[in-house]
Amino acid sequence: MPEEYVRRLQFKGFAYECRVVENPAPRTEPIVLLGGSFQDMYAFRRLEKPWTELATVITVDLPGSGAADDLPAEYGFDFLAEVLGDLLDQLELTSVNLFAASYGVPIGYRLTQRRPERVKRLMLAGASMEYPAECRTALRAMVDSLAAGDISSAYGRVTVEALMAHPDRPVRKRAVTARLLAATMSAVTEADVPRHVAILERVLATPGLPPGGIPDVPALCFTGEYDTFSTPDRVREVAATIQHGQFALIRESDHLPNLERGKEFSQLVADWFTDRPIDTHDFLTEIEHPAADRVPVGAAH
Repeated sequence: MPEEYVRRLQFKGFAYECRVVENPAPRTEPIVLLGGSFQDMYAFRRLEKPWTELATVITVDLPGSGAADDLPAEYGFDFLAEVLGDLLDQLELTSVNLFAASYGVPIGYRLTQRRPERVKRLMLAGASMEYPAECRTALRAMVDSLAAGDISSAYGRVTVEALMAHPDRPVRKRAVTARLLAATMSAVTEADVPRHVAILERVLATPGLPPGGIPDVPALCFTGEYDTFSTPDRVREVAATIQHGQFALIRESDHLPNLERGKEFSQLVADWFTDRPIDTHDFLTEIEHPAADRVPVGAAH
């Protein structure tokens, strides 16, 4: 079994934690994983065996998540990107494979944009340049359900409605995933409510990903083909801002492919971070290169 340990760190008065699963003979750079809004550093544990066989794997509870300190909503994604940079410094990680999902995307994007030399390869799951009105309405409904104190039923229901495709879509394990998500969110305690509200308010307050794009870092931007929260077009738009960005969709899944198609999701992460080809996977749509495929203004004249 790989050696595993947890470190508790401090940044500007906030404690945060990371879990490190050591690989003594890695075949690629350390893999750092940032989960979604309500995931902790153990969220990908059932999927990580293919990753730990290839590299040292580091999962993180940044301030406001998991075992870390609470983080007021006024501390935005820029601050969380600083914390992530502090983690790389404290662990003396000069170059990493960085994975970020959903809520983690603005953190990973900002870190890569500011310190591209520290990121060897990048994966962004469920990314959006900005959240449009319908997404903000769904997030506001989640906040309102918490404010109303109706956690046991309404919060779980509105979370499923916000993040998952309609039941008529052919999403694998949709019913099971919906029940799991609803049960998890309905189990939130009153003590957890301020943290959940802070996370949601942080997302609602952010104007979107910073302008300027990302140069010189190979990146794969992906989501499920039926994602209604970070729709395929929005994810493709993010890929177009990355010089070496690629884009693909996981078939028969939505915003939660890690739950609906866990085996395939895990394989995709392992392959991308070891430069293995991904264009032969039948669970993916055709690989696109949005930045390279854009026609420059005036090029047609």
